[in-house]
Amino acid sequence: MKRSAHGTKKIILIGADIALLYLSLWIALAIRYQSAFGAQIFNDHLYPFSVSFALWIVIFYAAGLYEQGFLGRAYTFYATSAKAIITAIITAMMLFYLVPSFGITPKTNLLLTAFVFFIFFLAWRHTWAALARSQRLLHTIICVGSNKEMADIVRIISEHPQLGYRVAHIIDQHEDLTHLKETVQRHKAAAVVYAHNAFPENISGALYALVPLGIAIVDLPTFFAHITRKIPVSIIGQAWFLENLIEREKNVFEIQKRFIDVAGSLICLAISLPFLPFIAAAIRADSKGPILYTQKRVGKNGSIFKLLKFRTMIEGAEAGGAKWTAMKDARITRVGKWIRRVRIDELPQLWNVLLGDMSFIGPRPERPEFVEKLEKEVPHYHMRLLVKPGLTGWAQVHEPQGGASVKDTLEKLQYDLYYIKYRDLIMDLDIILKTIPVILGRKGH
Repeated sequence: MKRSAHGTKKIILIGADIALLYLSLWIALAIRYQSAFGAQIFNDHLYPFSVSFALWIVIFYAAGLYEQGFLGRAYTFYATSAKAIITAIITAMMLFYLVPSFGITPKTNLLLTAFVFFIFFLAWRHTWAALARSQRLLHTIICVGSNKEMADIVRIISEHPQLGYRVAHIIDQHEDLTHLKETVQRHKAAAVVYAHNAFPENISGALYALVPLGIAIVDLPTFFAHITRKIPVSIIGQAWFLENLIEREKNVFEIQKRFIDVAGSLICLAISLPFLPFIAAAIRADSKGPILYTQKRVGKNGSIFKLLKFRTMIEGAEAGGAKWTAMKDARITRVGKWIRRVRIDELPQLWNVLLGDMSFIGPRPERPEFVEKLEKEVPHYHMRLLVKPGLTGWAQVHEPQGGASVKDTLEKLQYDLYYIKYRDLIMDLDIILKTIPVILGRKGH
């Protein structure tokens, strides 16, 4: 079970949407111009609409329309799809008016194309979902061992058949493994998922006998990560980290990432520079205290750095010691509430990215006082310090509303570990695009 399976499905969905966009354009123009429609009219629209379609795909991606299991939530699917296409239409209109060289401002053609595409899009996605849920196309799985995590996986697969799996049989600790091979053959299973702590004495031999069958034999942590996109902290031990978090394999990626961080932070600082005086004036007019403040945070490998932020709390907010920010925190100023909603308070952290203390993508940096506490209460918490902290991350886009508690920290740690194991440039781009709706939706703290 590889992470690339998710990527393959996304490529299929994106490729189909691109094809449908051009088909919709052709049909819309044919309807609009009827007998006058020809190659010249289509060619006149091809380049400007191609640029527009590229932006549409980015908007659809950021909206989450290419995520697994998305069709499992009917209302969310329709609402999000409609919002994404409306946003795409508005973006295209702005593009056509802002780029005179396109030579066209096709309001009617644009709306007609979007309408035709929306019909095709809904039909295609429902066809895809039906195929994904088809019993004939589902990968049959045999589960060996029973614990909370295995039960969670079985429940998730049962509730979301569009994931492409079907659990045919579960063998718990009370059953004999001598008939495992016959069970696999009887159910024509494509994979066996086993728990490490199940049948410790004879499980290796039983699994070894399955090798000639040519099926996938997957340990529970790997399959759990494949399905949920997070690492199950409760069922991994030191051996998992030795086998999976080998940092030297990421050296080339880290060089590429650093180049992007430097270039990106310089560009973002230049763009935001004209707005900084207005933000500073609003903070100063709203409450007493400095405009900027620094706070000690824990960086890569436990190094301490000074994080920069716009002040969003009243002066002396932590006179009694470090505290986690709570929902409707009375210490947050009026201007602070507003700039937190749109994440403007984090703009000065671009300087931390430029200096190399942080990256655009990574686990959120935590304060030393909290790290010391969490390392005692959350297993393997210190492993999130293997990489630089980031402005946004895998945990932030999946748990944007998570609070500041040990339970929420444990949940986010599982996403952080998944990022550390699988991180690459494509995943970083994925996170950046997913951060956009999180910010626009005003989720998180």
